Amino acid sequence: MKKGLTLNILRIPVEAGVITAFIEGFNEDQAKGTVYAELNSEHVAATGFNKKKTIVRAIAKLHQKNSIHQDHHQ
Repeated sequence: MKKGLTLNILRIPVEAGVITAFIEGFNEDQAKGTVYAELNSEHVAATGFNKKKTIVRAIAKLHQKNSIHQDHHQ
């Protein structure tokens, strides 16, 4: 029986602010999980089976989205 949702939170300080990653899932072997990352009101999500790779993928997506957003404002 599940007792609710468990999230791990990872905060990474960067020059532009603080990247906050919310990690859910990855509880059992071969269990799928999702990482939601945000920085300065930009949000992305990545899903996968490997926790570390999924975190890296979410942060890479966030970086790409943030750099594209900054290019349009210059």
